[in-house]
Amino acid sequence: MPALLVAGAIYVLFFLSGAAALVYQVVWVRSLTLVFGGSHLAVTAVLSIFMAGLALGGYAFGRRADRARRPLRLYGLLEFGVAVFALVFAGLMKVYPAIYVALASGRDADAVYLTVVRLLFAAVALIVPTTLMGGTLPVISRVVSRQPDTLRRHLSFLYGVNTFGAVVGAGLAGFVLLRLYSVSATLLVAVAINTFIGLACLVLPEPGVAAVPDSAARTVPTEGAGPDETGMGGALARKDLLPLRLVLWGIGVSGFCALGYEVLWTRVLTIAVGASVYGFTIILVAFLTGIALGSAAYGALVRTARRASPSPARVAAWFGATQVVIGATALLATIFLRDIPANTVRLQNVLGDGVISFRERTWANFLIAALYMLVPALFMGAAFPIAGEALALRRKAVGRAVGDVLGTNTVGALLGAAVSGLLMIRWFGIEASLEMLTALNIGFGLIVLASLRRPRWLTAGAAGLTLAAIGVLAVNPGAARIWDRKYFAIFRSNQPEAFATPAMVKEAVENTDVLYYAEGVESIVSVIRVKGGEQAFVTNGRVEASSHLQAQQVQYTLGYLPALLARDPKDVFVVGMGSGMTAGAAAMMPSVDHVTIAEIEPKVLGVARTFAAYNHRVLDNPKVRVVINDGRNFLMTTGRKFDVITADPIHPWFQGAGYLYASEYFGLASAHLRPGGVIAQWLPIYELTPLDLASVVRTFQRHFPYAMMWLEHYDAVLVGSATPFRIDERELERRIADPAIAGDLQRIDMGSASDLLDFFVMGTAGMARFGRPGVLNTDDRLYLEFSAPFSIATPAVMAENVEAIAADREGILPYLKPAAGASDLALQRAWSAAQLSAGRAGDRVLARYLAGEGSDPRFEPVLRRLNLDYPWYAPGKFLMAQYRDAMALQPRLLQASSLMLSAGDGAPVVADMAAVLVPVSRTRASIMFVDNRAKVVYGQLYVDDYARSGFPERFALEVMGAVRAAYESAAAAARSQRQALPPAAQTLRHIREVIASNIQRAQPGS
Repeated sequence: MPALLVAGAIYVLFFLSGAAALVYQVVWVRSLTLVFGGSHLAVTAVLSIFMAGLALGGYAFGRRADRARRPLRLYGLLEFGVAVFALVFAGLMKVYPAIYVALASGRDADAVYLTVVRLLFAAVALIVPTTLMGGTLPVISRVVSRQPDTLRRHLSFLYGVNTFGAVVGAGLAGFVLLRLYSVSATLLVAVAINTFIGLACLVLPEPGVAAVPDSAARTVPTEGAGPDETGMGGALARKDLLPLRLVLWGIGVSGFCALGYEVLWTRVLTIAVGASVYGFTIILVAFLTGIALGSAAYGALVRTARRASPSPARVAAWFGATQVVIGATALLATIFLRDIPANTVRLQNVLGDGVISFRERTWANFLIAALYMLVPALFMGAAFPIAGEALALRRKAVGRAVGDVLGTNTVGALLGAAVSGLLMIRWFGIEASLEMLTALNIGFGLIVLASLRRPRWLTAGAAGLTLAAIGVLAVNPGAARIWDRKYFAIFRSNQPEAFATPAMVKEAVENTDVLYYAEGVESIVSVIRVKGGEQAFVTNGRVEASSHLQAQQVQYTLGYLPALLARDPKDVFVVGMGSGMTAGAAAMMPSVDHVTIAEIEPKVLGVARTFAAYNHRVLDNPKVRVVINDGRNFLMTTGRKFDVITADPIHPWFQGAGYLYASEYFGLASAHLRPGGVIAQWLPIYELTPLDLASVVRTFQRHFPYAMMWLEHYDAVLVGSATPFRIDERELERRIADPAIAGDLQRIDMGSASDLLDFFVMGTAGMARFGRPGVLNTDDRLYLEFSAPFSIATPAVMAENVEAIAADREGILPYLKPAAGASDLALQRAWSAAQLSAGRAGDRVLARYLAGEGSDPRFEPVLRRLNLDYPWYAPGKFLMAQYRDAMALQPRLLQASSLMLSAGDGAPVVADMAAVLVPVSRTRASIMFVDNRAKVVYGQLYVDDYARSGFPERFALEVMGAVRAAYESAAAAARSQRQALPPAAQTLRHIREVIASNIQRAQPGS
């Protein structure tokens, strides 16, 4: 077989190896976090073992590669080994949960103990296959590179090709394999790839590679010029040793910084690209693409130059300069991250007008991620082959040089991911942490460059300056602050229309108060409040909860409803703290003695404190205990059982949250419910398709044979139990009437038994019909996590879901305790029939409202008819209140005047000047003076208590009077000069000055 064809085949095989490796990483992390929990600490423990194995393999097989007489065969055996131990991993996943539960039970608060257990379990499962993976690069480098002086022509392409394979593997796993197939099938795809590579290596002829004598491979470098300290035929000078040793340390520093950047950039980028599985995949693909391109570009540059092998000093200088450039470009990326919300909105507007498709949103997100990460990643990719070249000059052994570089780089990466994600964010914040990493990158590059010069104090000076810069940032993290944290706090990626222009951003900042902001280990969280309006909890740029009445309704329902339906609720378990309203409602039930809340992000506790007025100060309630842990993992490891299990609203498309909608979770919850216990599950009908809803319903009913669905404004709540529901209306009325909870429920139109039951939409029979077409959502086939993001920012699904649910609506009578006596039973049946009739009528009206018809004048009569026909129907009353609130916030014309003007060419133009009241909240509004025809804003004034003061009307009349007076003055001047109309530019400039002057006088304190 021609040598060129063999070489090409080897590169293809190494590309496939990179693809398989990323598929394994995704699958292994998913599988182990199901056992250990999805907290950042648990994920870091798994990734630490993964990277430790890669480092160990690089060190160990790097030395073995130089002694191998058939390195291609050795490489094939490594790939075979990875496939075999991947299957062993799959077997371990069958027995791990039971063993882990036995060891972790009752130790949920002992983070050190649990981390040690997780590390041990991960090591047993991963250390062998990852060690074999780590050996592939040094061995394949030995296959294609006969001597150290030829390594520079091959390593960059090998590393680049392998990383391009990783890009493809990450994309395939995140967008195709796990979305369309199961986790186990995805694992088998990677196993098949490794097996194919192994077989191909046995078939391909071995390239002519001369083995390095054992003595040379085992030689340990000394300070003098030894056998392995020779370069291209000559001895290395003593002055060259320090720079080359610094290069080896430097590739570890480079790995530390690279993974630190990735972790920290990812945290900020999720504000823009979202926290779905696709968002994280996009960020990873963009980062790896940069590294692959950088390595390949360096290889192309080396081949194009066609120069003799460089001196050791020159290679060290290249490495040092590369580190400086990485740090400088990373600093620029960090600076420009301050504008990421605005840039995201601009890019989405370019790619799509208004609502954009999933594909357009994905490309926009990829471009955003690449915009910030690609350039620094390019130089990170070039740093690896440069370091390999430097070490080859020193070692005169291909495999050992590559193995040492890989091992050191991976150890650095391991520490970078752990230290940045677990410690730096917590101690210094994201921005200061990024600045510290850039200081380290630039500083170490300068240290390497200084080591090439005399005197040696330059090296010490560079080191001292680096430590000083890092120390200043550590002591005062805000010393070099660039970002506007308020902007980050208020940005909502699901409401991009509020940030479409700089003027709108300024308006949003001016009209929003930040009550709380924190950068946690798991996410960025904030609490904001529109001035005079409601407050909202934002996580990773996404509104999770608010004090709006619709949000209060669903959160109180999740807390109260399962407790009201449970036989004897005493112990309650809540997954997620959120605003605290769900847990606070459960804690208000008089019969409840204990409420356990599992929250994965400690910073969310600060969020709950800002909602104290709505959650009954839940964190100060002696009944309440908070556990910082993954909710599902806590439930898996606790021996306790509960009367109620519920969860705060958690979006199923958040990466990892899909496991809270899986069959295994519902089975776990069912096993932890006491007899007569009830579970509640939230369903957002505004960002799931009817098939997604059906998937959850079908999966839920698999473990709760008795179930009901309750439909609210744009949310649904499922309740389930192992015992049949027979609702005693009198007992329900008694529980609701308790003063501790009556106020909450009355505020959301659920203040009586009949009002609460009006929100019932279907029971066990109806849900069985509704869920029939749904896909069973399991840990192995996590359909929902990959399906749900497709309907994000798709308003049409709300009406579609209401219509789909309405098709299976049923009467509540079969789920009520039959009334005693014939007359009472007849009344019960009549009421149930009326409730069903009202529900069907209400479904049609709600669907129309959610379809966007609320602003249509023809909608209000329809809504009024619903309330006239069924004045007692609680959902109708609630919808009417929401409609009136929405209409009250619609812009209102105060004054208008059309001005005839003359354009520069003498043609007549019309300026449609208007004063418009634009409410920001119930008590705050903007009086805007605009040219409706030209769509130009001439000025605006914010006013409070606008609805009662009468000031907006008086001010608009006064200013528009001044505008007309200015126009009349300009018209008179034009007539005096025998012009038919006043000049547009001059007149409008004067009008703008008149408006600005009036606004200035009306400002408070003027």
